Amino acid sequence: MILFILLEFATKLRHLTFISLVLFLPSFADHGSVNAEPVNLDAFGQMDQFFRSTYNRAREQTLREIGPIIFVQGEDLTLFYNGKSVKSGPPQSGYRTLTTVSHITLTIFLLLEPYGEGPLSETRIDGLQTFQKIAKTVQSELSKRLTEDMDLVEAQQRVIGKTLSLIKKIIDEKAWTAEDLDDFLDSVKPQILQNVKLAAKFRIDHFHRQIVVWKQKISAEDWGRLHVVVSGPAMPRKNNLAVQYFSKLLGVRGEGEKIIYAESIFQPTRAMQLLGTSLLDAQIGECYFGDPWRMHRDLLGNAAAVYLDGITLSLPE
Repeated sequence: MILFILLEFATKLRHLTFISLVLFLPSFADHGSVNAEPVNLDAFGQMDQFFRSTYNRAREQTLREIGPIIFVQGEDLTLFYNGKSVKSGPPQSGYRTLTTVSHITLTIFLLLEPYGEGPLSETRIDGLQTFQKIAKTVQSELSKRLTEDMDLVEAQQRVIGKTLSLIKKIIDEKAWTAEDLDDFLDSVKPQILQNVKLAAKFRIDHFHRQIVVWKQKISAEDWGRLHVVVSGPAMPRKNNLAVQYFSKLLGVRGEGEKIIYAESIFQPTRAMQLLGTSLLDAQIGECYFGDPWRMHRDLLGNAAAVYLDGITLSLPE
């Protein structure tokens, strides 16, 4: 029964905030006695508290034993290695230029579609005018950002020009129709899809240039112990670009022992904690259940499925 309670708490610890990034922590002796528990807890509460602190320390030790870690957030990479952290340089300007142009077309959609077609208030017209001013500035500076490909500059100019034409029409008429927006989206969609392809290429090439530099500074043995933590929101988790890149680079199948996706976790400290939890839970799962991924699933899930299959759930009228 005690084992059941301990394992159940292990699954919950993913949602707790713990102490600072373990790679830079002092020894356990600096943390004080594990017996320093509140005196007003009964034996069960004291055991739960003791378990949490013990798990926390075991996770710190697990992280100390692993090799280098690469933390990915958007187009930015950070290498944690030998007690130091090194950030990647910025991607080529073309990458962010293409994403900005694509965001211009998305912004006009967001300014219109959620509110329904028809007349616009003065406040919404003011918003369109502000957007119009910024878009014109971006358009005027495109050639400075894409100096090596004038055809690409002209393509982005056309996309922004179509956006500005729609904005002007709406401001002049103080109203918009769904047909206007649909026609606009149809006209810019081919170039936006092309922008997406180029942006993916830019980001992957940016990643690989940086990894090539770092690889030369990491021993072969340590490279074999590399872990990657990808930070990102929930929605783009499927087919995430960084996960795909590092899967191909490391020869692994997506998320797993080598690659962790830190969903909705954007602080490196908490992302490292998630990595430590994943690694420690894999050890627990292997030792207790012969399955390193058992603790990555709800511990009660299998039993719940069996129980639910055998009962009928009813609600009062």
